Amino acid sequence: MANVWIFLDLLNIAVYIPFLKVDEEDICKNIKILRRQSWFQNYLHDEQYQKLIVSNKHVRQVIGKFKSDKLHKQAYMIKCQNRLHKALLKELDRV
Repeated sequence: MANVWIFLDLLNIAVYIPFLKVDEEDICKNIKILRRQSWFQNYLHDEQYQKLIVSNKHVRQVIGKFKSDKLHKQAYMIKCQNRLHKALLKELDRV
């Protein structure tokens, strides 16, 4: 009986995993919100950062993982700004 429950749990996880992945729609939605912020505008004016934001898969995944409904909160915005900054620096080191 325990094996049945484990199987059902794994099946349940497998069904929900695709819904947890970030898609292009999430990324674009968050970028649209972030463009209103001066700190994000500064990244877009910097050629290196802009290139990463537009085309780097890892940086775009970080942006897509932000919770759109929380981006209006100042504390959450600061947290996202720090996350994005770290991701940008990490990807710049790889280049």
